[in-house]
Amino acid sequence: MSFDLHLIEPHKIAREEAVEALQSKTLVNPVSGLANDYLNLFNELVMMLEQIPRMPELLQDLLAWKRVSYREYFRNSKLPGRYCALDAYEQLNPTFRRRFETFIAELDLIALASVASVRRQFRDGTPKDMERAATTCQRAAEKMRIILIRASRLVNYANTGEV
Repeated sequence: MSFDLHLIEPHKIAREEAVEALQSKTLVNPVSGLANDYLNLFNELVMMLEQIPRMPELLQDLLAWKRVSYREYFRNSKLPGRYCALDAYEQLNPTFRRRFETFIAELDLIALASVASVRRQFRDGTPKDMERAATTCQRAAEKMRIILIRASRLVNYANTGEV
């Protein structure tokens, strides 16, 4: 018994596209048109900042952190629905997208300054003043959390809501 493969392939492609469309619905918030997954880059950095004073072995991971734009994140992502996330982003109202990008710019600024500060304080692997290093990490994490809450509200509810 033999099968004609060209008859099977269209069904496979249609099924993959249907799965992609379904998964993109869970990736992109229908209220805002944004995907919350992108904010995980910053959430991970916050967690590392909070843990560095007790777990200095995370230092190299923290120092390796790089700024990644929303578009770049999804272009390089393996997440199902990444193309839909990019399409949705391009279709956002420009004013709304700028609101989101303002939060991201603030997060990037704090993140880059925090990583630079931690790099200076942990230059030799262990800071000379661990209490000061811990305070630096804590303050940076707190500042980022406040902005992440606002950015999350924008992504999840299409509103900024002041904290």
